[in-house]
Amino acid sequence: MKRTQTAADVNFREHNGDDLFKHHFKGRLSSVYRKKQLIYTEGHHPATLFYIQKGMVKTFKTNEEGKELVLALYSKGDYLGYTALLQEAPYEEAAEAIEESIITMIPGKEFEDQLYNHRDIMKQFLKLMARQMAVNEQRLLGLAYGSVRKKVAEALLMLHFKCRKSSGLSSPMDISRENLASIAGTATESLIRTLSDFKSEKLIDVVEGRILLMNELKLGRLIN
Repeated sequence: MKRTQTAADVNFREHNGDDLFKHHFKGRLSSVYRKKQLIYTEGHHPATLFYIQKGMVKTFKTNEEGKELVLALYSKGDYLGYTALLQEAPYEEAAEAIEESIITMIPGKEFEDQLYNHRDIMKQFLKLMARQMAVNEQRLLGLAYGSVRKKVAEALLMLHFKCRKSSGLSSPMDISRENLASIAGTATESLIRTLSDFKSEKLIDVVEGRILLMNELKLGRLIN
């Protein structure tokens, strides 16, 4: 029987095609976004395709009560903002740097020209958009019906993969408990209790506030 695909599964795959626009980055200026700096906001109309050269970015929505829900994480080699450009619609979420990030921007008109002149590029980005929509749907289901342990385990694995993809190392993850709780879709207090349980079970270790995964296999089993 085929296992249901989770957000962590998709984030564990290389799927952004780093070489699609590689020649476009030569000679272009990149912007440095500080930690917690917004890249774009919900409701604004897109004008740019973003490419992350370094760092990590989260996309999120905020409800009427001000509670934040993280939709996805993006790191080195990922494209950002293409869904709104392809749909010619306002952003349905906001994007913010989790850590200092270097991002290259390609004008929307240039991106559009490339799509219409190169069918392989169009096909690739349509696949990316469809895959991300499927991930978001599965993630929302998991947040609605998954246990706290499952949600925290998936958030840790997703973040671990993105950090490793960005730096090439499996180093301790430096992230605020509030941000991690937002990624997991749970209260900060529940997250802290679960992290304490995971540490007791030797699934993770916490060194000066940074989280190090000790047993990826067992954490993965909590998701399935």
